[in-house]
Amino acid sequence: LVISKYALDCKQYNTSRTAVTWETSTLRTWLNNDFINKAFSADEKAMIPTVTVSADKNPVYDTNPGNATQDQVFLLSITEANQYFSSDSALQCEPTDYAVAKGAFVNSNLGSCWWWLRSAGITLDYAVYVYAVDKLGVDVSEHGGYVDYDGSAVRPALWIDLNP
Repeated sequence: LVISKYALDCKQYNTSRTAVTWETSTLRTWLNNDFINKAFSADEKAMIPTVTVSADKNPVYDTNPGNATQDQVFLLSITEANQYFSSDSALQCEPTDYAVAKGAFVNSNLGSCWWWLRSAGITLDYAVYVYAVDKLGVDVSEHGGYVDYDGSAVRPALWIDLNP
C-alpha cells in the first residue's frame, strides 16, 4: 500500500452538494481517470492493480457507506486512517505548492492541510476529513464537511504490484 506523503491537489469530494457516497463521488471519478492518467506512465499504471475498496461504516454515525468499489486509486477510510497512522500527529499532511495554489486550507502554525477521507460523514452530503487546528493538533472529523467544500486536499492511496 502506498499513501501519498503530501496532499497533491485540492478538490471537492463532489462537485455539487448532494447525497453521495465514495462510489458516486466526483473525486473518485477524477482519481481513477484524470489523476491516474496524468500522474503515472503506462508502465507505472501497469503496476497499479484494480482492487476492491471497502465501504467502511463511519464508526460514530450510522450513515450508509454505499457499496464497495473497484478502484486503482482511492482515499483512505476512517478505519484505514486509524490503522495506518499511529497517532494524531502522524495524520499531519503537508500540501504541495500546487495544492495550496488550488485552494487547500493550511494551518499556518502546523503547516498541515485538511484532507479528505472516503467515509461518509453525519449525512450523505458530508464527507469525513482530517483537519489541523491550533493547539488541538490533527484529528479526524467523523462529522465531516460538506462534500462540495473546496478547501480540502487530496492524499491518494493505491496498491503497487511489484511483479505485474
